[in-house]
Amino acid sequence: MTIWNDYAKAVKNGEIVACKRIKQAVNRYFSDLESPNYYFDHEIVERFLKFSKVCPHVKGHLRGKAIELSDWQVFLFANILGFKYRATGLRKYRSAYIQVARKNAKSTVAAVLANWFLVMEKGQQDIYTAAVSRDQARIVFDDARQMAVLSKPLKKRVQIQQHKMIYPQNNSLMRPLAAKSSTIEGTNPSLAIVDEYHLHPDNSVYSALELGQGARPEGLLFAITTAGSNTISACKQHYDYCCQILEGNEQNESIFIMIFELDDESEVDDSSQWIKANPNIGKSIPFQDFENTIAKARGIPSEWVEMLTKRFNVWCI
Repeated sequence: MTIWNDYAKAVKNGEIVACKRIKQAVNRYFSDLESPNYYFDHEIVERFLKFSKVCPHVKGHLRGKAIELSDWQVFLFANILGFKYRATGLRKYRSAYIQVARKNAKSTVAAVLANWFLVMEKGQQDIYTAAVSRDQARIVFDDARQMAVLSKPLKKRVQIQQHKMIYPQNNSLMRPLAAKSSTIEGTNPSLAIVDEYHLHPDNSVYSALELGQGARPEGLLFAITTAGSNTISACKQHYDYCCQILEGNEQNESIFIMIFELDDESEVDDSSQWIKANPNIGKSIPFQDFENTIAKARGIPSEWVEMLTKRFNVWCI
């Protein structure tokens, strides 16, 4: 069996504690495996997993050591890269919405994907990392850049500059973008990464990137974020739309969705449920960290909402 399929089975049979939205994402995966419209490209997923091992950690005590993707991350990439239309051979998914709590390696996930597009995808690629500020946009870019600096296989293939990376073999380019739709208009992204979507004041950047990738038959718009406190934001509307897709009330086969969240705020009191919003708990995040944060938020009520949104991925007013 495979890591991604084992993860899906473990969620489905309850071996892995998961929220309603992840269970729905898993059901969607099994449904697509049975669909006559798609086939699953095992070979490309295995190639990606092999590639991910040349992308090292860039921070902390693990800096320089090879990344071992978590099971949920493997499931994510398997879906995005693996499902293809039988009629055309093109990838099923043109966009992805990933919502997961802080400290669950969001930037690492996005950086590995960015480097894959830079050096492994066929043809010339333009990869952009976009966020509400240039500093935020650089977080994913700088992680990808540091991976290339620390990885011998990547370093010898990629021209690494301060504000961009180039793969000379096919002139592929990666660079961060300021969060202004005017700077994005005219771009033609093969991969656009929207980091911390919940911070965007409107949908102009997302829409401009989505429009720009129209000429790329396998372009991917990859949004990754935590929940926020602006419940009328573009991100919250996108979240609501994604939930409707998972519920089966809306139809959109081109967007992949993984939403890690508590099913109910009361689950804050049950440590066995924290994994619903934090799939990397016990790995990149110690349990003690949560216990301390919850204790502090109980003592300082003004921090309770911040804890719910950032630690448990709950949209709050």
